[in-house]
Amino acid sequence: MSIPSSDVGDNNGNSMHGNASADDNKFNLVANMIKFAILNKCIDAIDKMLNDNAIINSMSIREITMDDIYATFDYNNNVFAVYIKGVGDLQLTLLLIIHSEDSKRLAEIIIGNALGYELSNELVFSAVAEFGNILLAGAFTNALTNFTGFRIECTAPGYANDTLASILEYIIADSGALQFIYSECKLSFKINKDLNITISVLIPSDDARKLVEPAFRS
Repeated sequence: MSIPSSDVGDNNGNSMHGNASADDNKFNLVANMIKFAILNKCIDAIDKMLNDNAIINSMSIREITMDDIYATFDYNNNVFAVYIKGVGDLQLTLLLIIHSEDSKRLAEIIIGNALGYELSNELVFSAVAEFGNILLAGAFTNALTNFTGFRIECTAPGYANDTLASILEYIIADSGALQFIYSECKLSFKINKDLNITISVLIPSDDARKLVEPAFRS
């Protein structure tokens, strides 16, 4: 599997509240933990569930604030997003994002629908939500828990059909935090060439630091 270069840093090229070497090292360690959970575990799970081979088109990890939501993310085109909140030793939000028109295609692959009949919206949403639940609450969270030792419990999956900016705005406003580490991994597929999905992780910066503090204790 070839992996393109990652974009690691905030929108100004900085990381974790400054340019100090310790902060840079902490940010890079968080980035590597997220990459491990996505690249080593989530993509394996996706390939098995879809009987396909995922292609990593891009992966970015950076720090964002609410202001970045307004300036950076799309307020015009709707996506279908499955989102799961992780609570416990730290908080995070995991998202599976797919263009609204692709959600039916993903549901057909998951269900194995070869009969050509029309899937109801309820069945599409249910299939994609369960796919996201297995991927995010299962593969990603288990990988991060096993790697770090932190206890993370996941809520039941929710889903929304809205613009990505509106979805992220709601999640950030509901969290009470001000700064976040945001990771976004965009995937396409070798067999289902017309399908594209995105896995995103949103972690408050304070919780991101919790992940790596043990490694910096003397």
